Amino acid sequence: MSLKRLFSREGSRKGVVDYSARRSMIETPPPGHLTDRHDPHKLIWKPQSSKGDQADESRIPFFNSGFTTCPKCGECDVWRFEETAGIRENGDTYGTETFRCQTKGCKWKTSFKYDNGVPYCIHFEARAWPRGIHFYPVTFMMRWCERHGLDNLKHQVFSRNIDGDAFLTLYHSGQMKAALNLSSKTVSKVKKALEQRDGALLTKTNKKK
Repeated sequence: MSLKRLFSREGSRKGVVDYSARRSMIETPPPGHLTDRHDPHKLIWKPQSSKGDQADESRIPFFNSGFTTCPKCGECDVWRFEETAGIRENGDTYGTETFRCQTKGCKWKTSFKYDNGVPYCIHFEARAWPRGIHFYPVTFMMRWCERHGLDNLKHQVFSRNIDGDAFLTLYHSGQMKAALNLSSKTVSKVKKALEQRDGALLTKTNKKK
């Protein structure tokens, strides 16, 4: 039935109903084979790929920060875009997440492959990466101090150019208090922050009341 006849007086009501039903029908994507018409959630279907900066020294701190802070400029203005590559029979999807800094003049970009079927870490490329503030540049460490209310320590980090690895070396050697002239209370707060499961995140998580 042509569109002209469909919406003309000659078209039957049954034809209009059948046509509308076909147009609005949502199909479930077949496992392992996806096309543009199999798109019930308005996703983008593309093969898994690697884009932008793929160096560990920038991706590890970015991953540990919770994908929030650009390792190039240190700003928390990162845009996130998901491209789904496929879906399995059990509903698990896999694909690529692309991240791009929106700070003017920066334009840093990277990507992470993901698989919702991988236990414990859907971003499977990062399974063996060290967790915590390892590889954090000075800008990340300053934000980390802000998040945990360590304003005095933030000044020390900036003035002495202390990155994440240097910070951990001072802490584990037991020399942090003397080297940075810190109070016992501040050292205790540092210990608590480092022991928190999500302590490396550079933005606070929303906790349910």
